[in-house]
Amino acid sequence: MKSLSRRGFLRTTALGLTAAGLAACTKTTANGVTTYTLNVAEVTADGNAALNIVKTILAFTGVPSTVVAVADTGITGIQAALSAWNTFSQGKASITFDKNSVPAEFTSVITAIQNTATTVGNVVQSEAGTLSTGLIAKIQAVSADVASVAAVLNSAIGTVADSVALNSRGETPVQWRCERVNVLLARHGLRPIAAR
Repeated sequence: MKSLSRRGFLRTTALGLTAAGLAACTKTTANGVTTYTLNVAEVTADGNAALNIVKTILAFTGVPSTVVAVADTGITGIQAALSAWNTFSQGKASITFDKNSVPAEFTSVITAIQNTATTVGNVVQSEAGTLSTGLIAKIQAVSADVASVAAVLNSAIGTVADSVALNSRGETPVQWRCERVNVLLARHGLRPIAAR
């Protein structure tokens, strides 16, 4: 029986951890066609994170009805996109596609989140005269953080397409995305999503 050196053990362990961490989103190439497999739960968790961040606006004191209406519209849009995503995924653990056929239901989740971030940011500008400085800062933080969730979710495909390597902190792209979303949730006093 061949003994395993320390270096060999570390290399094997690192490769195994990388493969395990990338289970949420993987890339394969066969016959010149690159396909991506996206974990359905990851998309749903990130969409729900954005949804919960937007809902924090409703708990702020002194929020005018125009801001509440914009937040409610954003919440409805994200919920509808997540519902379409869940219907599309039909209870599957993952969805496989190529870069030229990214499911519209996936991109609609990202678009709904981005649109909500933009409209919330815009309403803060239009209502700035009626809002306190503290409330403006809180709502702007919601807008920025919701946009950041959209960017993190959007990176689910691009990151895997570009690299499967661990970053300087030893995180896989999936771990990096999870940590980024959890930081955003924590900033609003919300519970983190489970490690992926």
